[in-house]
Amino acid sequence: MTNPPDEKSVKAKILDAAGDVFGQMGYKAATVRGICRAAGVNVASINYYFGGKKGLYRTVVTDLLSRTFARYPIDEGINAHASPEERLQAFIRGALQRLLSPDGLSGYPGKGQLVARELADPSPFMDDMVDQFIRPTAAVLSTIISELLGPGAGLRDIMRCQVSVIGQCFHYAMARPIVTRLVAVDFSAEDFIEDLTDHITQFSLAGIASVRCRGLSANDQQVDGTGKEGTAQ
Repeated sequence: MTNPPDEKSVKAKILDAAGDVFGQMGYKAATVRGICRAAGVNVASINYYFGGKKGLYRTVVTDLLSRTFARYPIDEGINAHASPEERLQAFIRGALQRLLSPDGLSGYPGKGQLVARELADPSPFMDDMVDQFIRPTAAVLSTIISELLGPGAGLRDIMRCQVSVIGQCFHYAMARPIVTRLVAVDFSAEDFIEDLTDHITQFSLAGIASVRCRGLSANDQQVDGTGKEGTAQ
């Protein structure tokens, strides 16, 4: 007589199938029936173990991101007293590893699309994901950029520099099918992430330095009553 599957194995089967289905179809289009069919379990199992579709999705996303951030932390364990340039490089390397490494998000063919799906068509879990994973990450990058821009840096410039830095990392992940067709880029090459880290770091530091110089230049000028810029006395 065959023993019934234990609770742990049933939950694991549901989570595995749900990750693929959610990744391929998105939260809204995915159905409980479809997930159960893929997992080979009855429909009542999702309500029993996860309290419904929303609870299941929350568990899938939280588990995926938690494991990825644990493997590749935001600061890569770099000394808190390291220079902002060194910390920026560590931040960029960690982001690329989470997005592009075989054991990062890209290593889960179906599940790895969850982040892209969430950005394109946010689920009810988006606010929780921002609070738990994105906001702490953004705070680290904001501190680094603020130091690089120097005293008096405006919130707008800090925010724009943040988006410019992380946007470069995300573009390589989101546009990977296009990039590989436009140029001979081997994303699986052992030194690819390290080379890309160096490039994005250098590019970002140059851009941030330009923003800082522009800010310093603006502080040396004032606008008179005619609307013409003059040199501050």
